[in-house]
Amino acid sequence: MKIQSLVLITVTLAASTLGTPQKKGGQKGGPKKVELQHGFFWAAPDPLRGDWQGQGGFVAQVVPVADRVFSVQDSIPSQDDNGKYEVHLFRQFDQPNDKPAVLQGELDGNVLSISGDGWEGTIEDGHLKAKNGNQTIDLQHIARTPPTLGMKPPAGAIVLFDGRNMDAWAKMKEKDWLTEDGPSPWILIPGDAMESVPRQGNIISHKWFGDARIHVEFRNVGGPTNSGVYIQDRYEANINEVYGSLTANPNGQFDNSVPAKPGIRASRPPLEWQTMDIDFHAPRFDSNGKRTAPAKVTLLLNGTVMYKDQDLGPVTLNAAKLGEAPTGPIQLQEHGMPVQFRNIWVVEPPI
Repeated sequence: MKIQSLVLITVTLAASTLGTPQKKGGQKGGPKKVELQHGFFWAAPDPLRGDWQGQGGFVAQVVPVADRVFSVQDSIPSQDDNGKYEVHLFRQFDQPNDKPAVLQGELDGNVLSISGDGWEGTIEDGHLKAKNGNQTIDLQHIARTPPTLGMKPPAGAIVLFDGRNMDAWAKMKEKDWLTEDGPSPWILIPGDAMESVPRQGNIISHKWFGDARIHVEFRNVGGPTNSGVYIQDRYEANINEVYGSLTANPNGQFDNSVPAKPGIRASRPPLEWQTMDIDFHAPRFDSNGKRTAPAKVTLLLNGTVMYKDQDLGPVTLNAAKLGEAPTGPIQLQEHGMPVQFRNIWVVEPPI
């Protein structure tokens, strides 16, 4: 079996800049800055990739080594990675800062022989069998379906996307995040979903929200992936393609508004639909506009609690210029690569 990826690389170069030294800050009338876009690689289905569970007190994630191009920016595919895998053995899925045993192997026909950290075994005929001293495991490939995947909007919910149109969304103005800049440039795709269009911009909801319970389903189709759900256009719950990575930033972190990291890797593999369920409490302000209480959030990624009653803010990075406010739109980020979304709805508390 070979792991294959389709490659999309966009390069923008000013030909006159090649081999030309650049002065700090540029030069009037001189060559423009060189801009190199990152390559994106579409994921191919793989029958071994994903979560495994069974007997022996361990669970596993099986990751094609070729998938490293999904989580490492500017990584280049290598033919030498074809047919090679890493197997990560954990005591349980989705534990904070867990350190797995790491096994490696290469496919030979229909058999993947694996070894590492004292373990030896094989994946063959749908079974991952391995031993380490008197410990033995026998695991099978499983699909861990998030508990709210496909959940219908409850009565009274505001449906932002149900697959039929993007009427609830607008293009976000690049330099003024709270301003609409025309209709959404993203596309509808089969499966009641929409897909971001690289280099066409982020989208924001027409409606602005304060306190809200937000449900979003998303799917990574390759990588490297960099996207996110911005609450009130300010607080980013990030979306990356990091399944099986032990070093990359996990999905579902608030990197621009929470210094502490939960260290939980609850992502599903590429090509699988995932869920974010967000209970957001907007910051409070007094009559003079002074903030009296920070924003708070509880976020579940694929049913796993990443944050519970977590204070948010102050906001950093690009959203910092907006400050904080009682309300704001929801933003879905486009960062130069396709990401898919579906079944997005919001429940507001009673007035």
